[in-house]
Amino acid sequence: MRGSSVPRESDSAYWRCRIDATSETSYRSRTTNFEADRRNCVAAALLTILWSPLSQAASCGTIAAPTACSVNVGGVVKYTFSNFTLVNATAAGGAPLYSGADVSIDVATGGGNTGLLTFSKVSNASGTVFLANAGGTTSFKFSYNVAIEALGAAGVVFGSPFTVELPLQSHAGNGSGVVQFIISEPGVSCTAITLAGSTQSNCIVPGSQPATLTAGNITTLSGNTGNTSIGSFTNLYNVATALGQGLDVDGNGSYSATTDGLLVIRYLLGLRGASLINGAVGASPTRSSAPSIEAYLGALTH
Repeated sequence: MRGSSVPRESDSAYWRCRIDATSETSYRSRTTNFEADRRNCVAAALLTILWSPLSQAASCGTIAAPTACSVNVGGVVKYTFSNFTLVNATAAGGAPLYSGADVSIDVATGGGNTGLLTFSKVSNASGTVFLANAGGTTSFKFSYNVAIEALGAAGVVFGSPFTVELPLQSHAGNGSGVVQFIISEPGVSCTAITLAGSTQSNCIVPGSQPATLTAGNITTLSGNTGNTSIGSFTNLYNVATALGQGLDVDGNGSYSATTDGLLVIRYLLGLRGASLINGAVGASPTRSSAPSIEAYLGALTH
């Protein structure tokens, strides 16, 4: 359906939908199809919703002056990005030296349960893209934190892969642009390059990560004897689905019949307090007390 035409203001049904209560009597006097047109109005409104974009990006300012930056995804997870910091920047050979004020930040969902950050060149005196011409090199590095929070009863944990992509890039000759996406705490990185077939790369992140991670990007452009540019690059995060996480009762990022399963059985049998949790909580839990586990299972079963 999304490939069809969006209702336009030139469509007669669109204009009939704009009739308000004060003109309804007048309109009834001029047509015998009022109820049919009212049904068309409802249909047009529904189509407008169906054809609306899946995700609207919201600005989070720049690396130098970031603003509140979060996105709620499908009632499942909230991603919050904070502590954006320019770590360093260098330039040589006449290439621009970029600052945190040159890097804009947008947040959205990338589909499913993902959170997507897009970093773009602010349009200013240094241009509209990150650029290195022949003989020039430029590089900048920044870091930030990403945190996840469950919105429903089920918990969420980070899930592989995380992805770095260069949706706007170009190169000529042997010019090369590289963005290295680094997840600091598990020590994982992946690299996207301004070469065909290399503009997207996945970081495979081990399970059982904490709910807050430190991430960063190192962007390096070398013109060599050609040139290269990057207009924007993205960092995409994923979480385990809410359905799966509903079984992780103690919130330690894994499922076990002898811990999570036992807690569910005891709860359904009516056991509470110490009788519920004794010997049934897994290693490194985020929920370990009887009240927290009772509240979690209560939310799942009501």
